[in-house]
Parts: sequence; structure tokens; C-alpha cells
Amino acid sequence: MNTKHALFGVALLAATAAAPAFAQRSTAITASPRYSLLGGTTVPNGVDVVSAEVGWPSASFGFTHGTSPTTDIGFKFDLLWGFEYATAYSQFGLGFRVPLRAVVLRRDRLTAVAHIDPGLKVYTTTPATFGFQWPAGLTLGYSATAEVNVAFGLELPMTLVVTGPTGPNQSAVRLYLGPLFGPAVEYRVDRQLTVGLNTRFGPIFNTSNGTSAFGMIMQAMLAWRL
Repeated sequence: MNTKHALFGVALLAATAAAPAFAQRSTAITASPRYSLLGGTTVPNGVDVVSAEVGWPSASFGFTHGTSPTTDIGFKFDLLWGFEYATAYSQFGLGFRVPLRAVVLRRDRLTAVAHIDPGLKVYTTTPATFGFQWPAGLTLGYSATAEVNVAFGLELPMTLVVTGPTGPNQSAVRLYLGPLFGPAVEYRVDRQLTVGLNTRFGPIFNTSNGTSAFGMIMQAMLAWRL
């Protein structure tokens, strides 16, 4: 009986000693949640990420804050050189957006995020072109590996211009919109650093005169978790 008691005591001591190590290991696994800006997931709750996206039609500098396990909010400042995504028109301008994102699907490695980015735009035309923007979209993402996210997205740019140059077939007030589709990829270099490439292609329509142009988004991304 004494031997059984001794063996039980040894087992209890071993379990007690192993418990902190197991708890520490479990904490380490969950303490570093991944973040995504181009894929189908949001920035985790309480996490802050700064980013830069450079290419066509702009250079965008942003800050994103995770507000819950499935939502985040941010702000982006845009230096514009492509007029409303159209590859045929170059025009310098400035933009400001407040991106709002939410996870709408999560199943194994497959996720989906919906977003809307309300904000303002101004172009240095004569007179200046000023408008309200609210681009929206849906991105379907897949975690190919622990480091690589691939995605395919639908983007719907929408800008209501209220001032700007006019002409025989164009009023100052006009709406630009058009569906853009394309893939994106992210590579998680380490816990903080993520790099990626975002692309979208499709028509952009000017509802004032019924014309359209080929639109494109092609931007390299660099993101850093704070």
C-alpha cells in the first residue's frame, strides 16, 4: 500500500511540474495570431498594423486596428495618379478612406471578408475635381501554407464627383463605378512582416456620358505588425 501511495505521489508531482510548461506552450501557440490585409481574414482583436501599397492607381499608406475576432477598422491616405482606376487617364490627386472589414465566412482554410471604404477624393484639375467615395468589395482567401495566403476578390469602386471640369457631354456631377476582379497573394515573412501583391481588372463606367474605360489595381504591399 505504501508503494502504491509513493507511486501516486510521484505521478502527482510530475503532473504538477508539467502543468506550467504545458500552459506556457498553449499560450505561445495562441499568443501570436496571424493578420491579413489582402486575404480573407481581418487583423486580430487588439492588433495594430501599418502598411504601404504602391502601384496603380496610387500609393496608399494605412493603419488598421483589430476591433474583434472578425472585424477591423482603419484609415488610409492615398496619393493618386490614376484617375478613377482608368489606365488611360493620369491625374494627380489626394484621397482619404476609412476601411471597415468583416469576416463573413470561415471554414477550415477558406475565409471571406467583405469591406467598404467610405472617404473623400480630390484631383488637381481646373477647376478641382472633388468627390465622395465608398468602394466596396468581397475577398475569398485560402491559406495555402502557414506563410502563404492566396485570394481572389471582387472590387466595386464607387465615386460620386460633385465638382470638376464640364463639357458638352459631361456635367460636373457624375458617378464613376465598375466591377474589378483579380487575384492577390500574401507572404508572411515573420510574426511582424508581411509582403504581398494585389491585382484587380475590369471596366470603369462614367454614368454622366455613358463612356467606359479599362480600370486596374496593381499594387505591391508591405505591412508591419506593431
